[in-house]
Amino acid sequence: MTFYHDKPRNLLIYQGHPPSAQALPDARMVDANWFAVPFTLTNAQTLRYYNYAVPPVMTDETYDWPIAPGKKPLETQRLMANFSALHPRMFNLSDPGTMKTLSSLWAADFIMQHYPKGKCRCLIIGTLTTLETTWAKEIFSNFLSRRRFEILHGSQQKRLAGLEQDVDFFIINHDGVGVGAHTRKRFELGGFSAELAGRADIQIIIVDEASAYKDSRTKRHRIARLVFANRRYLWPLTGSPTPTAPTDAYGISKLVNNAFGKSFTTFQQETMVKVSNFRWVPRADGYDKAAKLLTPAIRIPIDSVWDGPPLVPEQRAVELTPEQKKMMAQLKASLQIEMKSGHAVSAINEAAARQKFLQISLGAVYDEFHKVHLVDAAPRYAEIENVIEETTRKIVVFTGLTSVVELLYKRLSNRWKCGILNGNVSQKDRVKIINNFADPEGLRIVICDPQATAHGINEFVVADTAIWFGPTEKAELYDQGNKRIRRPGQKYPTRAVQIVSNQLEREIFRRLENNLSLQGSLLDLIQKEEL
Repeated sequence: MTFYHDKPRNLLIYQGHPPSAQALPDARMVDANWFAVPFTLTNAQTLRYYNYAVPPVMTDETYDWPIAPGKKPLETQRLMANFSALHPRMFNLSDPGTMKTLSSLWAADFIMQHYPKGKCRCLIIGTLTTLETTWAKEIFSNFLSRRRFEILHGSQQKRLAGLEQDVDFFIINHDGVGVGAHTRKRFELGGFSAELAGRADIQIIIVDEASAYKDSRTKRHRIARLVFANRRYLWPLTGSPTPTAPTDAYGISKLVNNAFGKSFTTFQQETMVKVSNFRWVPRADGYDKAAKLLTPAIRIPIDSVWDGPPLVPEQRAVELTPEQKKMMAQLKASLQIEMKSGHAVSAINEAAARQKFLQISLGAVYDEFHKVHLVDAAPRYAEIENVIEETTRKIVVFTGLTSVVELLYKRLSNRWKCGILNGNVSQKDRVKIINNFADPEGLRIVICDPQATAHGINEFVVADTAIWFGPTEKAELYDQGNKRIRRPGQKYPTRAVQIVSNQLEREIFRRLENNLSLQGSLLDLIQKEEL
């Protein structure tokens, strides 16, 4: 709907009647066909809620855009900041690398300026790795002494002490929000989580990598609903809102707009088709319906802010050793017996068997007691050294098995400066390793668990190669991991090298690249006798 901005009187004028006297108490009829309303932040937010067009609230006249020396805001950043300020509950689905971090901080800073000091603070929720290296760094670099922050990490006592600090931004990891919650008799908040939930001055919530809340049935999601889902401003950020299926949108939407009253079962039936007892596939319009659930939303694609070199996937085939072939043949035979027995192989059993195949491929098999048994996988380990030797620049290696991370480190650190980034590395050491990798004279290689590093780390842009020593189980992690090296600041063509030794790995990588479920990937190959 078009409008007229009367700048001398700072009025917005629209044709028709105001949507609601209670919603816009300041609105006045100009004549029988037009109404006017003062152009304030609250009125602009209300007008947007009713789908009225409004001018930007954050302009060079109304905001100073604090930024590090030598830089200036991009138009896309201004657009994202305005969208956030105008929509108290919205989704930022922009690609990694579009600089939505600083845009969100600007919007929060702008909102805070409309409140008395100390009456409006912001809670930033993100991955453990990004608390200091991304969010704290952005606040410090761009706001200097204007805004203060506190990272809420460590013991419950330390988090409680941090929560008492007089700062503008609190920064915490996803699971840290629930510290102190318990289920002794019934599920309820306690300790730190209860204190956090009771802070009425925290009115702005920024949820980075919001796909962490895609499953509404988890304890993490339940805690989120109790602690922060009712705040006035709630801005989830994610470049991959539906990494595996349209239903991934449900959990994030549940936090922001209560999924428009839909139950998960209803939404699943609207967007997916059940093709077997254990398998659902997206309907033709499933992702379109998921997009409608995530509204209002803004999405800035990376190509609109950066015309960088492409990322090229590249597969390196390696031979299986006799030991690997023998173990895989035994595992395949046991699955064939189970399939021929007439009993359906459950999704859980197939996933466990698939993991076992991948462990054999990578050379480290876990038994029922989670003890590691090494398997000869010499060609695979030789090939990763060949890939490393092909570039003079830095390299990120992804693998999800802790034992394999350690095996790779032991081997590669004999020739190159290496670091490890996985769940076993402390927050303090993570920051040191990431900064060391960003240093031109520092680490040449980081060996990462994608679960712990695929999101939010900007410093990986110094690498031109991401090596997937084996496939991950999640398309989101594969996509986000690759985007760690292909982002603004990258000067060279990038590649994602997939090391494969059998048809299962090839099929998994194919599904990861096409955002397809891995369910059935193993059994389909066995039935077709392609494995």
